[in-house]
Amino acid sequence: MSEALLPAPSDARVDDHERRITALEQGMTSIQLKLVEVQTEGRMRGERQDTDLRDLKGMTRDLLGGMAFFRTAFKWVCGTAAAALVFVAVWSPKLLAFWRDWHHV
Repeated sequence: MSEALLPAPSDARVDDHERRITALEQGMTSIQLKLVEVQTEGRMRGERQDTDLRDLKGMTRDLLGGMAFFRTAFKWVCGTAAAALVFVAVWSPKLLAFWRDWHHV
């Protein structure tokens, strides 16, 4: 009884359906391969972005470290110059007297 419901093996509709199913399977396979390729490319791009970001963070850290060094050096130079100016301002009359006495002017 179930054999009566199935079409004959030589039926053209069965061949057409089989060709369509085969074409769909091939299409799905090519889509899956393309998906794997895109995922791999995305993963590689993500890894490159991670590497670039890590390098950028390292360069930023180095730059900020250099800036901190120069800022500290500038503060020390300004502090030393200010201390020298204060010293001269406070002791200038006595320094001038010492200079004249030393050189017999």
